[in-house]
Amino acid sequence: MSQGRFSKTFYLFSVLAVILLLIFFNYLGWLSFPKNFVYGASLPFMKLFQSVDRQIAGAFNFWIELKNLNRENKVLGDEKQKLLDENINLKEVLRENELLRQQLAIVPPEKEQLVLANIVGYLPQVGQYFLLDEGSQRGLKEGMTVITANNFFVGRLAEVGDRWAKVSLVLDSNFLVNVLTQETRVRGIVRGNHGLGLIMEMIPIDAQIKTGESILTSEINDQISGGLFVGQISSIEKKESEIFQQAILQPAVDFNKLEKVFVIINSGN
Repeated sequence: MSQGRFSKTFYLFSVLAVILLLIFFNYLGWLSFPKNFVYGASLPFMKLFQSVDRQIAGAFNFWIELKNLNRENKVLGDEKQKLLDENINLKEVLRENELLRQQLAIVPPEKEQLVLANIVGYLPQVGQYFLLDEGSQRGLKEGMTVITANNFFVGRLAEVGDRWAKVSLVLDSNFLVNVLTQETRVRGIVRGNHGLGLIMEMIPIDAQIKTGESILTSEINDQISGGLFVGQISSIEKKESEIFQQAILQPAVDFNKLEKVFVIINSGN
């Protein structure tokens, strides 16, 4: 035991002696050359390690920043999509409000009300038809009049389901409606020209009509309200040998751009 303690004590004093000698030699300047040699030899390695360390730290920081940037981009993307959705919904609400505001300028009779419906389909292969997203649950019935804002005539309901309805358009060649000219009060019948426009027929040959004159639905139609704007006369076809003349009409409605329509609900139906 005493020999082991002696060895530990001797080792401790030897280390302290070496440290004191190194401090003394450094104080005298005798360690300058070894220090310069060691520093000079290790400097390239230290620079290399420092460069590698900086690159690793830079790559790590870049990865952290990229991760944060992706997170921020995701948050911004979600916010952008949310704002876009809100903007689209706002525009649709504003459009519906504008349609309602325009329609309020023409108040229907007390026994009539309006139902706003979206056009969800177009069936040109089976005739000139629109499909609506409203049906009998909202009071729609076959034969009811369909219009746009400002009382532009579109057609009438040909078939009605619980939550859908099919509109027969005035453009259809099988669609007939009694009309009269607004200024000269000349009567006639309008039919569709196979989806290409409108033709006003059964006009007496001696009746005085003119291009640009507005054509309105007549009160004598079955279930179709009177005074609705159908279109304007764009040209007149008249032959002396015929007892009737006809007029080509420019429809009041651009059917390719329609998105929403009103259905006139008659409480008496």
